[in-house]
Amino acid sequence: MKSICGIYKITNLVNGKSYIGQSINISNRWKQHTQSLDKIKNIDEENPLRRAFCKYGLTQQISQPGTYGNFKFEVLLECDRESLTENEYAKIDELQPEYNRMMCPPSPDRMWPRKENSSEKCCYVQYHNFNALNHLPGEDTFFYNINEDSYSLVSQKRDCLKLKGQKIYLIVGIKQQGHKKKDFFLWEYTQIEEITFTKSMHGPDYSLKGTRFICKEPIYLNDLSGFDYFAKHTMGSFAYGMQNAINDPFCKYILNESNFIQINDVANKLNWLANFENQLTDKDLCLTKKTNDIIDFDWYWIWDKDQTSMFFKDRYNNIFTWNPSFILKQFEILRKKIPSIQEILFHLNENISLFAKTFPDIRCFVIYSPKHTHESWNDVIKEFKKHKNIELRSLD
Repeated sequence: MKSICGIYKITNLVNGKSYIGQSINISNRWKQHTQSLDKIKNIDEENPLRRAFCKYGLTQQISQPGTYGNFKFEVLLECDRESLTENEYAKIDELQPEYNRMMCPPSPDRMWPRKENSSEKCCYVQYHNFNALNHLPGEDTFFYNINEDSYSLVSQKRDCLKLKGQKIYLIVGIKQQGHKKKDFFLWEYTQIEEITFTKSMHGPDYSLKGTRFICKEPIYLNDLSGFDYFAKHTMGSFAYGMQNAINDPFCKYILNESNFIQINDVANKLNWLANFENQLTDKDLCLTKKTNDIIDFDWYWIWDKDQTSMFFKDRYNNIFTWNPSFILKQFEILRKKIPSIQEILFHLNENISLFAKTFPDIRCFVIYSPKHTHESWNDVIKEFKKHKNIELRSLD
């Protein structure tokens, strides 16, 4: 299905209830609505529409218009980005879709989304602390070249209720060795197309979904006029989470639409990431290494002159969890370059058993702290002990 910007409807054919939504890319929004329905563990933490999918037997991921089991997916109208919210409100007023009402927090007798403040000019800014989170925003998109422009944000701030149709701009902060201060980069924005309310173990959560527009290249902010005041006074040194910074003159840099491109329009996402990491002076933070336009994965340090031992970078743990097959493939490539590798030191990761089974001639050392490791890891650690080429090393 080609990329369609417009208004869509999802109808439950059993009870007639429906949902009206907007999206810059309707196909991707449907995929997001129906993602991993067969893997849901706690249905109570899902929004009403996804709970209905589960109750009435929809398990497949949908990306095309049509009827699937007990649900019909259809495009109601096509429009430009600027009129999405206006057209969505009009269709909601006309059709009174029940699932929109059910998603309304906190009062179920009000239609959702709300209309108040929908035309107010805003500049909402969210902060991503790279050093604390140990990954870059949407990192998997760059590594696996995913053709997916939808993005999700979760917040407990009630201000989220006003963000339908708004843009949330993301600033990334990175502390590099040898730098006195953090380096800040304008990274992307997400145009919010859907807001849902759920209750999790942490309390009420507002889930915001939309379409990503990434900077053509991340913009270094530290040297721009007015950034110091913006960071310290308007953003409170980025300590307060998502805020509307529209009254700060520095917003002129953030709101410049010419800086951004829809992420699916980035021809080579891995090259985009490598170009950014090539600018960082602290190479220990980088996952890529670019030499003469050739990109390698810089995911190890060789310990000895014989190149027999290597260290599995902690930052790769996230990728190892999300996509172990990617890591296995890259290690096979690495072994061809450095056949002398005999042992690897890992941080705790549930997929080490898979690695050990795939490469039985490689000794795998797992460092962890028994005193500070949650009991949920017990079964994983027991599995480690079944493999002769895995050795646990305690930090206690």
